[in-house]
Amino acid sequence: MNLWQELRRRQMFRLVGLYVVGAWLVIQVADIVFPAWGIPDTALRYLFFAAFLCFPIALVFGWVFDIRKDGIFRTREAGPGEIIESRLQRADYAILVALLAVGLAILLGSVEKIQEEIESLPAPAATIERRDNSIAVLPFTNLDTNPNTGFFSDGITEEILHRLSTLGALHVLASNSSFAFRSSEDGPAEISKKLGVRYLLQGSIRRDSNYVRVTARLVDDQGFQVWSQTFDRELESIFAIQSEIASTVSSQIVNEIVPMQELPAGRTTTNMEAYNAYLSGRAYADARTPDWRDNAIGAYRHAIDLDPGYAPPLAGLAMAMTVNTGRGSQWDEGKQLADKAIALDPQLAEGHAVLGLIVGITGDHARGASSLRHAIQLDPSLAIAYSWLDTVLERQGLQSEADAIEDRGLEIDPLNPVLVANVAMRESRAGNFGRAEQLILRLVNLPDPPQMALPTLYEVYEDWGYLADAVEAAKQSIHVQASNEDPWDLALLAFGYSNLGMAEDADYWKKVLFERVPDDLAMLDLSYNLLRMRDSDSQLGEELLQLVNETEFRETEHHPWTLVQFGLVNIQLGNFEKGSKQLDYGIRLLQARASRTELASSIDVSSLPGTPDDVVFVMHLLTFAYQQVGRSDDADALLQQLTDAFPMEGNALHHALMGDSAGALQALHSQTGARWARYYGPGKYYSIINDPAWAETIKAPEFQKFLAEMKEEVDRQRAIVEAADAEHDFREEINQLLAN
Repeated sequence: MNLWQELRRRQMFRLVGLYVVGAWLVIQVADIVFPAWGIPDTALRYLFFAAFLCFPIALVFGWVFDIRKDGIFRTREAGPGEIIESRLQRADYAILVALLAVGLAILLGSVEKIQEEIESLPAPAATIERRDNSIAVLPFTNLDTNPNTGFFSDGITEEILHRLSTLGALHVLASNSSFAFRSSEDGPAEISKKLGVRYLLQGSIRRDSNYVRVTARLVDDQGFQVWSQTFDRELESIFAIQSEIASTVSSQIVNEIVPMQELPAGRTTTNMEAYNAYLSGRAYADARTPDWRDNAIGAYRHAIDLDPGYAPPLAGLAMAMTVNTGRGSQWDEGKQLADKAIALDPQLAEGHAVLGLIVGITGDHARGASSLRHAIQLDPSLAIAYSWLDTVLERQGLQSEADAIEDRGLEIDPLNPVLVANVAMRESRAGNFGRAEQLILRLVNLPDPPQMALPTLYEVYEDWGYLADAVEAAKQSIHVQASNEDPWDLALLAFGYSNLGMAEDADYWKKVLFERVPDDLAMLDLSYNLLRMRDSDSQLGEELLQLVNETEFRETEHHPWTLVQFGLVNIQLGNFEKGSKQLDYGIRLLQARASRTELASSIDVSSLPGTPDDVVFVMHLLTFAYQQVGRSDDADALLQQLTDAFPMEGNALHHALMGDSAGALQALHSQTGARWARYYGPGKYYSIINDPAWAETIKAPEFQKFLAEMKEEVDRQRAIVEAADAEHDFREEINQLLAN
């Protein structure tokens, strides 16, 4: 009997067919079921491998055995007229057990790999509670043949959103959250789940000559259409279109007709070019790309030139000129612009919000908070107002109220990058790492993550001593930001490598950064922070020493932050006399500018700008420098101020500077959780051993034991990063990305 006949006799072809069809069906079912259960697509690869590896086992089984109605029998070749007993013998059972064991090993190995894939997924985003009256307005699709007019459809979307937010019966999500799904391929049901809303308003806009067609569609959280309508209007009546759509949609949800209202004259314009320029400026301001400020200011000024009586671009210009800028004449001009916008339209929420920020930051906290509260009352969906009010309340020392405002803003706009970052860092520092990580990952996992998402994730990981994860977050951020021509995340990578003691890598990325963005003050700031994790005799220390020695100290010719930086560098390098003089004067100058008072003869810790952590860090270094130059009274006065202003009982360095070594050691061991990770975790090892203020304290055997344990953890994570870099040439990849 030839091989072909033997294969047919043993029914091998039927076996192969059944196996292939069965494996195909299993994989097809898995392809549908896996996503529903949150199992990653890559898990299918292991299922396919299992099917492939089990195929030879099936062939061996089919060749050796037959499955009949009355059981399993060995297949044997029988001669003519010969009767052969085909029941299984002891050896046959051994073969069956071996085949079964190998098959199970393959299947269990595949299941284990699939489980690893599941465990490697990012932490699930925190659940958002859905309200019955909640709605998100997704960005209307721009169907214009000119793609550069996309901001026009965004403008209509935002105006509709604003109208809906003024209805007390609706809970309307702000635009930052809903606009995050502009390029998402998720369906309505998935978007509703992620945003935590019951309804979505979708639509499209097409402009043709002097006409516009707006199609709006309301769907529920299951994706079923509730209502749809098309509006064909002349462009001149665009503001009436917005009001009409908002009223119509609201009537479908709250089951009552909301009367159409005319917008104030100051909020509208008959000059469509001015309207387009305003929308362009707002698009730049929302994007926050590296050149956003100049582009936004230019667009807003153009809109104002075309129609000086149009209020929104005045408020927009005030914001673009002042937000995240140092104090200067632009703040006075910004206030004048905000006042003018409010005069033209007393109900313009954006005008009251930016006025509240400017007034609140420049000294009148109570008035600023009042203006911001009024802005939120006018437009509850104006998410940035919550963030600004939080800032002003913190300046008043009303931390609990500021936190409540942040939480309320996050409820209104759960994907607002600023609010998410602020709340995440607050949760992190309160010891809630899981909650902080979930909040940031919700942004990171968006189709188009906002620029600050990964840097904030880096900060959370660094705070908690997850240094290898922090470096990975910095690498991912560089991938994202390189396409935006924003190389500043290279600084995060430099810090990440420095925390691990990888000085050569840190200096490499610092060099790449400043080849692309030469900035002497930024170079000084970055280099100082890297020096804090190095020995003062390192090459970086020599470079900084040369820089500060070449710059003659003249109090009236330097920006206060420059004086502060020079002082910190000199103290780090052991030049205590010069450093204490620079730092003392720079701090008092910052204090005077923040409080808008004359230069004081002494430092008042309570009036200094910056976070409590920053203030305590700088004051401790100045205290140490005072002690080194014999200014003991000044040092004691600063320590007493810090004791009165901040909870210092758990700060080991504070006790050490007071000469209480036992208290320092007790404070070190008393800290757990968040404070331990932030102040004494692995990420602080190199900054502690190279900080001159710590030098004497850490000589004690108890501290040496503590540092040895910390160093062991740092080295473990360093090995992870080194292995990843050895496997993948990240330098070459990023250099090519930046070059393109």
